[in-house]
Amino acid sequence: MKKSLYIVMAIALFATLLVGCGGGNVTLGDTLITVKGDIGKTNSGDNYILDQAAFDELSVELTYNDPWMGDGLNYKGILLSDLVGLVDPSADVTIISLIATDGKAFDIAIADAEQYDIMLARWVDGNLLDESNGGPVKVAYPDDAKATYPDEQWAWWVVSVEFK
Repeated sequence: MKKSLYIVMAIALFATLLVGCGGGNVTLGDTLITVKGDIGKTNSGDNYILDQAAFDELSVELTYNDPWMGDGLNYKGILLSDLVGLVDPSADVTIISLIATDGKAFDIAIADAEQYDIMLARWVDGNLLDESNGGPVKVAYPDDAKATYPDEQWAWWVVSVEFK
């Protein structure tokens, strides 16, 4: 009986450790980005939710020179121009505000989002971004946008996009 109790306790402890270690992983249906504001298309109340499935479906891969992680990195994610087409913002929208976990906002002119390949990146060089390198989602700018959007605009830990 005593041995059975130890085995049950060991299994319970092991299961608890497994659950605890997996808590940082994003699963398929978890919200990565909440898109809100003056948008015409929603999929969750007044918002549009981007989860892993949306990133899997809508992502493109491009090479960027990242001021923090190095040059020539292959980022994969959703272009802001594609997001604009997806959520159909009103004609009055002029700003796309990217909001990080700490509440800091990084504003991008909607005209710039349509002109430049600005990306909500989910992967770098084939690996999912994690908290240590700006993930699960960060913004990446192409070289031709760097005059308008300096290095400090490379927002890490983006959780929300607001069209205003």
